[in-house]
Amino acid sequence: MAEIFSYRESDPNSLLPTWGALRTHGLFWQPGWNLPALLDEWEPRLTGLDDPDTAAIVTLPSHETGDTLTLINRGFAPLTVVAERKAGRDTPRRPSDVEVRPATHADLDAVLEINMHTVRYDAAFGMVTERPDTAVHLRASLAGVLDRDHEVMWLAVRDGTPIGMIYVDMPEDAVWVERYTDARPFAYLGHLGVRPDARGTGAGSALVAHAHDVLDRAGVAATLLHHALPNPRSTPFWYSHGYRPRWTLWARRPALRTSSGVSS
Repeated sequence: MAEIFSYRESDPNSLLPTWGALRTHGLFWQPGWNLPALLDEWEPRLTGLDDPDTAAIVTLPSHETGDTLTLINRGFAPLTVVAERKAGRDTPRRPSDVEVRPATHADLDAVLEINMHTVRYDAAFGMVTERPDTAVHLRASLAGVLDRDHEVMWLAVRDGTPIGMIYVDMPEDAVWVERYTDARPFAYLGHLGVRPDARGTGAGSALVAHAHDVLDRAGVAATLLHHALPNPRSTPFWYSHGYRPRWTLWARRPALRTSSGVSS
């Protein structure tokens, strides 16, 4: 049942371990499948007893709630959501005094700083982990985004100072999330970040409105993103901007706990 169960060990010398545990066991569930039976089959395969750098992730449609108690009783918590916005869905535009402009390589230091603020904030919610070399790998990744031959990253600037940024993966760069949507073509919103002292001022809304305009004009049918469900800012923000939950990632970290009653 390789299409249901997965295991990934991330390269420790890469950006991937920032976004989750170094070693991740996955179970991708579909409606009609017997989740308790699948969990019984899957649990003995898990490794990493009490290892904080392991995780067990169960992914299921957000509106499938029949087995919620099964997951809770086995120590899982809903930590991450894959949300989707359909093209043309109207969203509120808050008044803002920021200018939105394309980011360039000259802005890389500011872009990295804004991203690192987000990494450190999201680390409180159980999935993101700042590593010793996160900033180095994140800088290289952002430089790669800026190298693309089409405009996909923008800054919110106030009084000449960048206070927020957003970037998107257009359809040619978003293939890695195709399992989460039936819409074609689709894009992925890779990051929205606003400096802590500028949050709540409308900068994020201005950036999202600009990105949505670009995506709608490009004929993108749906845009996906990940957000941390326990984050008190991101959940209401994204749903007020037209996104709806499609998939929920239930996580247990470590993958196996002595006290969980599931280790052998």
